[in-house]
Amino acid sequence: MVAWAGLDFITSDGGQLLQDGRPFRFVLGNAYYLADEIGQGHPEHAIEALDAAVTLGMRVVRTWAFNDAPDKTSRMQDDLAAPYEPGLAALDRVVAEAGRRNLKLILPLCNYWPAYGGIAQWLAWRGTPVADADREHPERYAARFYGDPQLRHAYAARVRQLATRKNTITGVRYGDDATILAWELMNEPRDAPDDWIAFAAAALRSHCAQLVGLGDEAARDSPDLDLASLHFYPEKHGGAGDEERFGCAAITQAARRATRPLVVGEFGLRHDGLPLAARQQAYAAWFGCAAEERVAGMGPWLLGYRARPPDWDEGFTFYAGGDYDGTFRDAVALFS
Repeated sequence: MVAWAGLDFITSDGGQLLQDGRPFRFVLGNAYYLADEIGQGHPEHAIEALDAAVTLGMRVVRTWAFNDAPDKTSRMQDDLAAPYEPGLAALDRVVAEAGRRNLKLILPLCNYWPAYGGIAQWLAWRGTPVADADREHPERYAARFYGDPQLRHAYAARVRQLATRKNTITGVRYGDDATILAWELMNEPRDAPDDWIAFAAAALRSHCAQLVGLGDEAARDSPDLDLASLHFYPEKHGGAGDEERFGCAAITQAARRATRPLVVGEFGLRHDGLPLAARQQAYAAWFGCAAEERVAGMGPWLLGYRARPPDWDEGFTFYAGGDYDGTFRDAVALFS
């Protein structure tokens, strides 16, 4: 990965992330909804979330750079080839507002899951729709998406379209914008074949200067990627009853297996599960394990704004000025 002259890109020496030649480590905030809120006429919600990330000392925000839901006014595409300008303009503002706050962004480019359209919508646009009974089970149709030549062509075109877009606010081409730390090929692309990863990464690199990750849950190590990615939720992934140990084991195993900088892009415990003190203790332990293992970055799901009810997003939402402030600020100190 080569930094482009004169721009403050985050780079990698293969084992760690660097900013101006010095190690770069971070706590991140997940706020997938930023462009969606702006595109639906609520920019104040996105602004509040970005300000909350700054308040908590987070240096990076992970948010969707896709919206394939045909019924949303915030959508970014009308079909496999046609961009929807109002939705893309909303993403322009997300990037601009993050840059103003000296925040970096991680931008996934597509969704494995049907939220915001996902690969199910791509298959519908292709003319091979997914049965309603299968829609919530992408494992039943993902192979069709990964292997379809027309959808690969459409993916490459989408990447080119976004990477070469000039932000209408900043005037900076997306592929040249140092506000973007990294792109993720997809959000949680389970069972993505090696040849699809190689194809998608190459399509992105031909237009972008930033780092490339897969965005998966399992810290897959690939020569085509700059980053490894881990997501874990003990209550959903078999760790209920031993949450703290489960999370530390997941982090340690992934960090020692990966040959590239590891970003723990998502983790969380539900508000209606363990008592608050136990959740705070588990989060602190996980951040401690990640710091010891020299994990590059790590962030919980999900950073909210005050008008966003805490039971949305499966009960994982937290806020600045809330229950985890001390935990996250301690984590920022560990990662500094």
